Amino acid sequence: MKRLMLILAVGLLRSGADPAAQSYADDAPPNREIGRFLLVASEGLYVVETDGECSWFYTVPAVAGQNLVEFDHLVYDGWALPEGRFLYSSHRYVREVDRDKQTLWEYRVESPHEVKTCVPLENGRVAIMHSGEQAILELESGTGSILHRIPLPAKGNDHTRYSLLRLTPNGTYLAALRAENRFVEVTRDGNQIRSLPVPSLPFVAQRLADGGTVCTGKFGVRKFGSDDELVWSFAPEDAAPHFPLVIATGVLELPGDRLLVVNSDWHYDKAD
Repeated sequence: MKRLMLILAVGLLRSGADPAAQSYADDAPPNREIGRFLLVASEGLYVVETDGECSWFYTVPAVAGQNLVEFDHLVYDGWALPEGRFLYSSHRYVREVDRDKQTLWEYRVESPHEVKTCVPLENGRVAIMHSGEQAILELESGTGSILHRIPLPAKGNDHTRYSLLRLTPNGTYLAALRAENRFVEVTRDGNQIRSLPVPSLPFVAQRLADGGTVCTGKFGVRKFGSDDELVWSFAPEDAAPHFPLVIATGVLELPGDRLLVVNSDWHYDKAD
C-alpha cells in the first residue's frame, strides 16, 4: 500500500553529528546552496544531508480506512531541536521525540479539534493553535501544561479555522486564518495589529529580515511590505509554463534575497 507523501515544510539544520536548532543558510557549507535540512511531510520527518541522502527519519502510522480529516497522525508542522530532539504537530497532538524515536512528551486534543501547528519558544515553551478553544496556547515543554492563552476567534470549523503559526522577532504571532482567507498578526495580549488578505487557502506567513512578510497558500506566494502593501506575488499562472504550483506551503529565507518554497501536492487534481 502506497503511503501518502504530502510535503508541508522545510527547515535548515546546522552542520554537525546531530540535527540541532533551525538556522539560516549561511551555516551551510560554502559549496552548497542550502546544506542539510529537515523535510516535514504528512507522513513524518526526514533529515536530508548535503548529498541528498536521508540520514534520519521518523514516520507515523499509515492511513488505514479513514478520511484524512479524521486521521489523528497527519503531520503538518515540525522542527529540529537541540540535542537531536524533534518537535512536530499533527491533527490531534504536538509531540517531541528523540533521535531514538521515543516520545518524550505530547499534548493531545480530542477529535474533531485540531492542533496542526507548533512553534518552539524560549524557556522551553511551545506555541500551538487549538481549533476548539479558538486560541493560541503556550505550553510547558515536557508536561504540556498550558502556561498562557491568547484568544484568536476565527470563522470556519475545526478543520478549516486555522493553518500554521509563526513567531516574529518582536514576539508577536503570525497566524493563518484559513476560512477567512487572511493572515493576522497578534500580540501576546491578544491584540490584532495586522491583517493580510489573500485569495485562497492561506498556509503560513513568516516575517523576513527586511521587515516584510512572506505569505504562502493555494494562491502561491505573496510578499507584503512593512506598510502592509503588496510588494510582489508569484501565482500558479506565473509558474504554469514551468511546473504546476499546487499549494505553496513551507518557506525559508535564504541569503541573497532568495526564498526556498515547498510546493505541496495536496489537492492536486490529477490522479497519481
